[in-house]
Amino acid sequence: MNTERDLVNLLSNLIQMDTSNPPGSESLAAELLRDWLWERGIRSEIIEYEKGRGNLISRIKGSGGHSLLLLSHSDVVPADPSRWKLPPFSGVVRDGYVWGRGAIDMKSMVAVETVIFSEMVDKELKGDLVLAVTADEEKGGSGVKLLLEKNPENIVADYVINEGGGEGILTKKGWLFDIQIGERGVFWYRVITKGIPTHGSIPGLGVNAVEKMSEVLNRVFMFKRAYERSTPSWRYAETLLKMEGLLENGLNTDNVEAFLNKLAEIDKGLAESVKAMLKVTMTPTMIKGGVKENIIPYECELTVDCRVPPGYSKKDIERMVSNLLKGVDCEFVFIQESEPTLSPINTPLYEAIEKSLLKHVPDARLEPSTKTGGTDSRYFRNRGAVAYGFQPLKVEGNYYDWFRMIHGDNERISIENLVFSYNVLKEAIEHFILVH
Repeated sequence: MNTERDLVNLLSNLIQMDTSNPPGSESLAAELLRDWLWERGIRSEIIEYEKGRGNLISRIKGSGGHSLLLLSHSDVVPADPSRWKLPPFSGVVRDGYVWGRGAIDMKSMVAVETVIFSEMVDKELKGDLVLAVTADEEKGGSGVKLLLEKNPENIVADYVINEGGGEGILTKKGWLFDIQIGERGVFWYRVITKGIPTHGSIPGLGVNAVEKMSEVLNRVFMFKRAYERSTPSWRYAETLLKMEGLLENGLNTDNVEAFLNKLAEIDKGLAESVKAMLKVTMTPTMIKGGVKENIIPYECELTVDCRVPPGYSKKDIERMVSNLLKGVDCEFVFIQESEPTLSPINTPLYEAIEKSLLKHVPDARLEPSTKTGGTDSRYFRNRGAVAYGFQPLKVEGNYYDWFRMIHGDNERISIENLVFSYNVLKEAIEHFILVH
């Protein structure tokens, strides 16, 4: 078997399946994977809750021990071809890179996990090994959430490996990788202000809802929450600063801002990402008000993206927002909510991942984190599973440029990185699941 060739060809073919969400069309990728597995004697099934929104699932039975789910999603965010150097759904292989939407997020991991899964079929496993390539992660609705509601027996496992972590940063003192052990909670809320409409030429006769909202906007923009030492990402931040030679002693809530600002001089994208991991953030993202140019607006709506570290509940955020908006004539309502989730690190899967990583990168450090965005891992943690985000990839160049490719233009992955991801994950999975 030529593993590199299989990985590159499978990834290239997956990218050529345009699974932009919306509308999704993930069955294109699911059918490709079903046929690929079938050619290797492996059965799988495709479950659709909406036409064309296929979830591919396959299982290799084990000996009754802890089960492991290899989780990924096949949908991608849309791409504007006019902004790309190469067509985003071409899957072109050029100069050692595979180009296209999903090359990093996350069809590369689809390819890696599928190839690894296919290599386990004739081996003796301690527990069941499940492969799930799901739909609708980028928007949510037709994928993992519905699978767990309607067909949990197909996908539930004791342990889960998914996206969300595994990024390797080359520091002055070696490689630092993170493993996502949890996620910040998501509490999107909408603020509504009311006014009284009248002709725009005589503003004093009406009550302007947009003017009321300006005070809300000002307070949200001015919102500053302290950095929290209790967050799981604190250790990651401390290790990163030490490995960059910026910190000698311990990190504390008084000096963390100054040290992260020093990091920003090296890599602003990385510094801002770490800052967001360590505290509550509130970001105004949408505003709507008024019906016509010459009418005083009688209603204005503001949407705020609020993210919180593990340890916060919905009640905590309700109190926080109520205090923030106290004295303003407005109301607010949550429009999407997901409480923080967290998995322990003293597990055999964490140990297997760390052991494999250190074999391939002997000078590396692995530290737990709670990344800034969200993944489907939260659904499994809420059901009692241990879920880790670990897609091992070495960040090429600075973090800002790397991160911009994800959901941005000219997304691509080096073949060297693709093979590295396969090697590290394969040995971790073998160490965890194989009997011998």
